[in-house]
Amino acid sequence: MPGFIYKTLDAAGRPHNGALEAPDRRTAARRLAAQGLRVLSLASEGTVADAHDTAPAAPLPDPADPHASVADLPPPAKLTRARLFGPHQTGRDFLDSFQQLHASGLPMGDAVKLLAQRVSDPALRHLCQDFWRSMSEGATLASAMSAYPAVFDSGTLHMVEAGENTGNLTGVLRKLLQSYELRETLRSKVLSSIGYPAGVCCMAIGVLCLFVFALIPRIEQIMAGMGGKFPPMVSGLVLFSNLLVKGGPFLLIGAALLLLFFLRWRKTESGRLRSDGWFLRIPIVGRILTHSETTRMTDLLATLMGSGVNATDSLRLCERPVANRVLRARLNEGRQMINDGAAFASAFKRHQILPAQDLDILAVGENTGSLAETFQTIARRHLDALDRSIARLVRVITAIVLTGTVSLVFICVISIILSILSVSQSISRPGI
Repeated sequence: MPGFIYKTLDAAGRPHNGALEAPDRRTAARRLAAQGLRVLSLASEGTVADAHDTAPAAPLPDPADPHASVADLPPPAKLTRARLFGPHQTGRDFLDSFQQLHASGLPMGDAVKLLAQRVSDPALRHLCQDFWRSMSEGATLASAMSAYPAVFDSGTLHMVEAGENTGNLTGVLRKLLQSYELRETLRSKVLSSIGYPAGVCCMAIGVLCLFVFALIPRIEQIMAGMGGKFPPMVSGLVLFSNLLVKGGPFLLIGAALLLLFFLRWRKTESGRLRSDGWFLRIPIVGRILTHSETTRMTDLLATLMGSGVNATDSLRLCERPVANRVLRARLNEGRQMINDGAAFASAFKRHQILPAQDLDILAVGENTGSLAETFQTIARRHLDALDRSIARLVRVITAIVLTGTVSLVFICVISIILSILSVSQSISRPGI
């Protein structure tokens, strides 16, 4: 009789691994469910499971080979292009649909299989079919998702892995989708706030380019023919114009090489650690990064602890989704201190994980045994602070852009007037 290796969770969220014998994979899954265990993965041990359970459902149609497996077909181009800002739309659609099915009581494998059969979008159908094939072979959902780095970022993968390991995947996905909505809301708010000053700035740059590359050279030729001289302000603009015309390409090439060098250096562990530290020290931007990471960390801690996960495992699972290396190192040191018996408030204070006003709330929550609710309160506080910091950044950017635009237009107008007056004086001068 075929044997199967399983990974499950009991009602309390404790993991159980083992092996059992069953005629097919479906029977093995039913036996584990009858014991009150939630199946995370179920793989055949040396034999192939029932073909009905392991074959990928509803493969993508291919005119050349209609019986080809999804593994034999290249993924749609949409799944290989990463989105520059925000989550990938196909990945977000999958997580949203999967969360609704899984929350209604469907096991993970059945939810993915149903999506693979029902969705109509080609990219999403390919994604679901590949996930179902991988999970039928014993892979977890997080490991199946890791094959598409352009669709799912590392933070999403770590959160899904945390949900699978704790048996609270529905709650984690709900928090993840809420964070997606929050990021999209903040992105839309920032774009709408800077739209007007950005348009004005582009118009000012256009006027400056017209003046520097078209008007200044002609006025310079006229003044050279008349033997006149430019006023000091116009002379400065002429020098700036010559610098842009002659040295502009070299400046662009140098800036591109510098940016490329920085990005390559940032890919190293030491470069990532140092650059993340620099970002945290940038005024306003550093506060935005800190509030964003703290909101994600404390919200996930509240979800995991509210699901019955112990403090050590919760901190370990929350550590990996933190993108900033400096903040991640602080959280790692704080986790080790807590494992040695220190209180949350003491460890977080020593390693500067939370500000002082949050530490008081954390100390009270720890003493009253309501850490999950306390971390949820801290997450809401930092979410409000994040919104205020973004609004402050938008106001600063708007003020800088408008001030620069007005100053630029003023300089151009004054320079044109001075040039006209200088030409007029040269024409009216005796002997001209």
